[in-house]
Amino acid sequence: MNDKQFSITIINEKNKLHKSLSISFLKFKIILFFLLTTIVLSIITILDWYSLETRQDQLNMIYKKENKIISLINTIKESGVINDSALKEFSISEDYDQMNRFLPISKPAEGIITRGINSNNSHNGVDIAAIYKSDVQAIQKGIVILADKINELGNTVIISHHENFFSLYAHLDKMNVNKRQVVEKKQNIGTVGKANNNEGPHLHFEIWHNNVIIDPRNLIEEYKEKDVSVE
Repeated sequence: MNDKQFSITIINEKNKLHKSLSISFLKFKIILFFLLTTIVLSIITILDWYSLETRQDQLNMIYKKENKIISLINTIKESGVINDSALKEFSISEDYDQMNRFLPISKPAEGIITRGINSNNSHNGVDIAAIYKSDVQAIQKGIVILADKINELGNTVIISHHENFFSLYAHLDKMNVNKRQVVEKKQNIGTVGKANNNEGPHLHFEIWHNNVIIDPRNLIEEYKEKDVSVE
């Protein structure tokens, strides 16, 4: 059986010349397949490039936010607020698992999670909706390395715990602890306040370990059950 033939005509508008080319149906399908494959691969490459750019922007935002917290903690250490002798009491043997020695922790406040961690918006903790001026407690024994008002977070307390664990409590109405103060687990450190964005009374709470963000919902079972956030 003879294969079908297709004629392709190329016209030069400048000198009105034209040229015809005849190809078989099989060759036409091969050329068409090649063109479609090239187009699809080009689209995928472009989309991957844009996706890579977006991911890089997100990583840069996270990196900047982490550096701010890490820099703050390092500055506090260098200023002499805490030192090696002060932290000696909280050092533990390498034979023990760091996380297991940190756990179990208590919840910092009575309430529900209304906002989770969102690296796109540099939100490195959870927001706990709670009664205005209700108690905020230390989640574990530690040393207060910051009790001051800072940008965006308002009245903020940061506590250093075992093996480079840090907990951060922000948007406080009142702070009941001071720098260098040793606090016990469940000790009152302040009261729930309000942010400046009209979100209502809530506690902004973060946990860090070796400069890595930890989701409190993974450590406090009750917050998993009382999580109404979409993040």
